[in-house]
Amino acid sequence: MKKVFLLLLIIPVIAMASSPTERLTSALSTLKELSSIPDSGAFTELLKQAQGIVIYPTLLKVGFLIGGQYGEGFVLRYDTVTQMWFGPSFVKLTGLSFGPQVGIQNTSLVLVLMNEEAIRGFTRDNFTLGGNVSVAAGPLGRRLSADTDYRLMASIYSYSITKGFFAGLSLEGAAVQVDHEANKIYYGAEVSASEILESYQPMTPEVVAIVDFLNSLMYGETSEE
Repeated sequence: MKKVFLLLLIIPVIAMASSPTERLTSALSTLKELSSIPDSGAFTELLKQAQGIVIYPTLLKVGFLIGGQYGEGFVLRYDTVTQMWFGPSFVKLTGLSFGPQVGIQNTSLVLVLMNEEAIRGFTRDNFTLGGNVSVAAGPLGRRLSADTDYRLMASIYSYSITKGFFAGLSLEGAAVQVDHEANKIYYGAEVSASEILESYQPMTPEVVAIVDFLNSLMYGETSEE
């Protein structure tokens, strides 16, 4: 238990807190890298059915028998009726894993939110992936195939990119928390995650660039924000 406690203390220190703007700028690079990989076609098709996306530009994994992970990112909600994007609401992710694992690894993580249950999870102060909201490793390939679990069976599908290697990633048991401090810095006032994701907020150039890129993946269009 003592080792677990120390690990949870050490990981955020190693990761170093990133500013909201830094997260947004890095996220665009993450999306561009992901979409350029040949096996990301299934991700793009899944995105066309999604109601939101979460991007952790850097998810730090530290392990020595007991492993831990820590990431800082943000969520954007997509309204399938109006085709408008809402957010960002900033979030953190923490988790533990067990087994043979040694060293430090940087990974980029993208979560595709498929339904309202997933969106509701990110409006709470905290929730557990796989506990409160179902999560599964995202399907890979140039296209979605009939034998993959993509028919809204899971609320969230996860993808990771590590040194150019693209894969689905299991996140069962990982904890997500709203990053209230980052939201306050970004919006200049205390605002809840539900307010951010349910009502329109003026978008900074960094967010507009992300939305434009997402729209180009989904529809070949850019936003008019």
